[in-house]
Amino acid sequence: MADNFTSMRLTEAVERLLRTYSFLNVAVFGQSRLGRPLYAMTIGQGAREIMINAAHHGNEWITSAILMKFLEECAKNYDDTLWYEITLHCLPMVNPDGVDFAIGGRSDWKANICGVDLNSNYPAGWDLAKEHKFGRGYTEPGPRDYVGEKPLSEPESCAMVAYTQINDFALTLSLHTQGEEIYWRYMDFMPLGAEELAKKFAEVSGYLLEDVPSESSHAGYRDWFISTYNRPGFTIECGLGENPLPFSQFNDIYKKTFPILMEALLFR
Repeated sequence: MADNFTSMRLTEAVERLLRTYSFLNVAVFGQSRLGRPLYAMTIGQGAREIMINAAHHGNEWITSAILMKFLEECAKNYDDTLWYEITLHCLPMVNPDGVDFAIGGRSDWKANICGVDLNSNYPAGWDLAKEHKFGRGYTEPGPRDYVGEKPLSEPESCAMVAYTQINDFALTLSLHTQGEEIYWRYMDFMPLGAEELAKKFAEVSGYLLEDVPSESSHAGYRDWFISTYNRPGFTIECGLGENPLPFSQFNDIYKKTFPILMEALLFR
């Protein structure tokens, strides 16, 4: 995977995998504010559906490269009987405009191109998220933490909700950076199997199980998925340091993230 994993390099990677592995499928499930495609790649033909997404935040683009490498590893081992039982959905870049803007010079940029933090734009405690963010001064579009004018004000978050609604995900994982932490709870929801799986993730990766800080505990995709479906949803905070994490961390992040993603595939 190349350093500076832009939306163009993602498209190149998608096209390369499709040429190499005929059993992979791709759909464009939406478009960004600037019209860039939002890709969903699928592998497998089983009834149990699992979704992994990456790069809700622009300067966390390394997670897109991590997810695409994982998908390629899965494709290389497609003969495994596992793929007759599950279908894996990989949504590698939720925020392509923000990724390109961050790589292009605004390394502090988490938001989409309109200055809305996509992972604070979902209708799960959005009013509480607004209260927290406004209280910290994030009252208008900017690099981070602005929740938008209303829930689902952005095409990217709308597309994520719509794609989730037309599928039947048993669980979802959202890859973020950084902190080497795993978030698995939302308010009082306790989806069946979620705690057990979270502990397994921590065991195989060395990451810590943590509660989301109160100022960030609402209006995320994971919050919405758990509260809507009462099924396991996880945020995996990959790597350590200051975003954007240097690509020199890629191998270490992948080594620790790979077993988490494999455990997710084996979840029953």
